[in-house]
Amino acid sequence: MRYFARILSHMSNITPKEGEMLHLQTYTDPHEWYTRVEAFLLEREAEHNLIFGLSHIVRHQPDIYPDFYLAVVTDDTGRIVGAALRTAPHNLILSHFTNPDAVRLLAESIEPLVKLLPGVTGAPAEIDAFVPVWHQLTGQPYEVEMPQKIYALRTVIPARPTAGMLRDATPDDIDLLTVWHVGFVRDALHDETYNSDDSRLWAERSFEYKQRRLFIWQIGGQPVALVGVTGPTPHGIRIGPVYTPPELRGMGYASAAVAAVSQQLLDEGREFCFLYTDADNPTSNKIYAAIGYEYVCESVMIRFGA
Repeated sequence: MRYFARILSHMSNITPKEGEMLHLQTYTDPHEWYTRVEAFLLEREAEHNLIFGLSHIVRHQPDIYPDFYLAVVTDDTGRIVGAALRTAPHNLILSHFTNPDAVRLLAESIEPLVKLLPGVTGAPAEIDAFVPVWHQLTGQPYEVEMPQKIYALRTVIPARPTAGMLRDATPDDIDLLTVWHVGFVRDALHDETYNSDDSRLWAERSFEYKQRRLFIWQIGGQPVALVGVTGPTPHGIRIGPVYTPPELRGMGYASAAVAAVSQQLLDEGREFCFLYTDADNPTSNKIYAAIGYEYVCESVMIRFGA
């Protein structure tokens, strides 16, 4: 809720850059779009890790998200001032924008194509510029679904000694993964109505997606925590979801698992590991910082509709 006042107050402070003309181009070829935006996104690789990861899926496994929206906004010199990606039916994802008027142009341009968006995700400044324009164009109500923080890790700080070991999840774990994914969604997104059928589909497809890996921390053969890996970037990869059942929390299992998975990814050649946290959850933010994750920036998930 804290973002609403800021969203409304920032609108009056946005002024166009004198003489700068903005141009929006959409792409049907994800490889062409990626070639155009890669260097721009790399200037803030950690901030753009979600866009990188989703674009990797669109480019390399097109059957997963056949309905997508890809856009680039440039100035008169051809310099990119911002980009956006959407994999339907999910949120529109905004890159960093160097000019808030470019965010307005994006909102006005996409509105005739997509009358209703489930939401939008981006840094606070971009959200502040996009949401009021979208609300004015469509009349859709909106609320903050989750304020987030993005972290990046280069070097693992070993977690405190914890019993157990890491193993790869297998298709034999699908029932367990389904239950845990429901728990993760309900805890992380506060969605008590989430359909377990969707979680089973997520679990089943996790073994089909080339860019997703799942790991389980277990003690004496008993699974106690889940760590997922997805969303590769040119130099890194994203951690998530991370889940421990409520009755097993506070014992260091998630910390140990995330530290072990992160170290494995670095050993495999990744320069960075990235992850998102709920900005309002001090426990998770403290845990990740303790094993070497460093704060990069904020991100906000906005939900549209009733």
